[in-house]
Amino acid sequence: MRTQPGWWSQPFRPDGGIAAEGLRNQLGRPSLSVLTVLVREAAQNSWDARLPTGDLQLEIDLGDLDRTPAAAWRTMLGPGAPELPAEETRLRTLTDYLNQDSLTYLAISDRNATGLGGPVRSDEPAPPGGRGWLSFVLNSGERRDVEGGGGTYGFGKGAFFLASRVGVILIHTRFRDETGLRVRLIGSALLHQRDETEPPLTGRHWWGQVRTDHCTPLEDDQAEATARALGLPAFSGADTGTTVVVLDPELGTPGADEDRQMERAEAGRFLADAAALNLWPITLHGRTQRMAITVTVDGAPVDVPDETNNEVIRAFARAYRKSRGDGGSRVTCGNPKADLGYIAHEAVVHTESSGPAAAELGLPTDAAPHHAALLRSPDLVVRYLPGPPRPDPAFGYAAVFRADDSMDHVFSAAEPPTHDDWVPDQLDGWDRSFVRVARRRITEYCSDVAGIVRTARSHSTGSVGQLSRQLGFLMDAVTQDGGAVDPFPDRGGSPGGDDGSRPSGGGAATGRRSARIRATGEPEFRVHEGEVLLTQVVDVAEATLAQATVRVVTAEGAEQRSPAAAARPEVLGWVVPDGTFAPGARVELPEGSSTLLIRPVEDAAIEFTVSSV
Repeated sequence: MRTQPGWWSQPFRPDGGIAAEGLRNQLGRPSLSVLTVLVREAAQNSWDARLPTGDLQLEIDLGDLDRTPAAAWRTMLGPGAPELPAEETRLRTLTDYLNQDSLTYLAISDRNATGLGGPVRSDEPAPPGGRGWLSFVLNSGERRDVEGGGGTYGFGKGAFFLASRVGVILIHTRFRDETGLRVRLIGSALLHQRDETEPPLTGRHWWGQVRTDHCTPLEDDQAEATARALGLPAFSGADTGTTVVVLDPELGTPGADEDRQMERAEAGRFLADAAALNLWPITLHGRTQRMAITVTVDGAPVDVPDETNNEVIRAFARAYRKSRGDGGSRVTCGNPKADLGYIAHEAVVHTESSGPAAAELGLPTDAAPHHAALLRSPDLVVRYLPGPPRPDPAFGYAAVFRADDSMDHVFSAAEPPTHDDWVPDQLDGWDRSFVRVARRRITEYCSDVAGIVRTARSHSTGSVGQLSRQLGFLMDAVTQDGGAVDPFPDRGGSPGGDDGSRPSGGGAATGRRSARIRATGEPEFRVHEGEVLLTQVVDVAEATLAQATVRVVTAEGAEQRSPAAAARPEVLGWVVPDGTFAPGARVELPEGSSTLLIRPVEDAAIEFTVSSV
């Protein structure tokens, strides 16, 4: 005889226990909004769980329970609902939520996916590829054991909990095993641990079939009947997959006004845009397998942008296809030799993004994009890396870099838990170099596309044009022992002349060619860590203490003191020969080539000097 489902609170045991803080803190405070992280992580896990043939269906449904399911939720989920510890301030209780007149939910479902099969206890053996339930429901941060998988079940699950203002989700899954179609249903709460109880509680709570020392899911007929009573999305035919229902979803407005809860229609529009901008590579028609996305709000469909109706996505899609075909440029590392990936771009004109989802991802809403979409297997967008804009904001480019599959493990290890960046400092040895070189090559490619490098090489006042109005232009000198040394002694023309030669930084030219420190090549605008900077390569014949200075130049000469509110150019530091960053203007430089990094200011010319002191 089946018992009625109920709540069970997981205690710490003498042999240890998983505290809720461990899972909750895996995501920390994401740089993206909770809804965007949820869409990305849910799609990642669903894509990894897709069946080998046919399109994956991803369905996002935001709504309000009608009267009958709301009553069932109160009856079934209310008794014995977990309590919050006194120090918990972010959440409200499940009881408070269930007692509201309106019960808002967010359901994310995948179909034509494997579902969550395998053992329901961690101490039971699991066959190869049969750890779906253990990985998603019980274990935290376990990487999917599928070829080409990109995510971890635990981090995806953490995003679902972060998206619930009561910290509670329902998991309803249908899968196939050797006996046929099977169904499971369980509830899970992720709160803070409670040390004042006896025994202390981990903060993880389960709703299902309560046993003496654990909780198991409702299964098969009972699971199906309970899911129907709760109004959960149904499975049709022989469909398999999983539905995760977020109770009381966090609908905070992305950006500065994040404390304001969006209306459901507004949140639905945001979810559709976030899904489109983060997932478009796997939604493209013509793929062997693709993801089809639907979004509904209170049962009404919301249009999901794609390459057929959105110019920005169309441009990135074209660049993606070029990168996968003959139009892509190979990105390589020279030492050690390695293929890092492929990059291509599509020019865009009068094409702008719109809406808070685009703004959150860094895509401009008042100008054409000038970004590179970073991808690796399985082709979800990691981030949009900004490159230098073209002089006219109506003109831009959409670039796509896809990491080579042989490097997937390197770029994967460079990602934080939210999979939204490549951070080389997380790596060691050659892996760190590979990611750094890839980022540098991408920004160099974007600089060439934007024409920034070519434009920046002319520094006469009459030729910098609109570039100087946007980023400033520069005068430079490299000096030793107080004297100015022309970094380009073989070029004709007088300093600052009308023949296009670069103005000097002042001081009497010594004519010395054997200086310990001298410039190599011309200063260039480059993108470093997503920011447009002025850079100058400097060769050092022997280790020396170098000093860089920078100041604004006006018609009357160099400013000695800027107005208090005025922006000032800034020497950020040096990239030394081994690739590490040394902050500050005064740095001990080793022998070899180092690169000076300067943050320019808009609407100003600047002068910089580098001296050996």
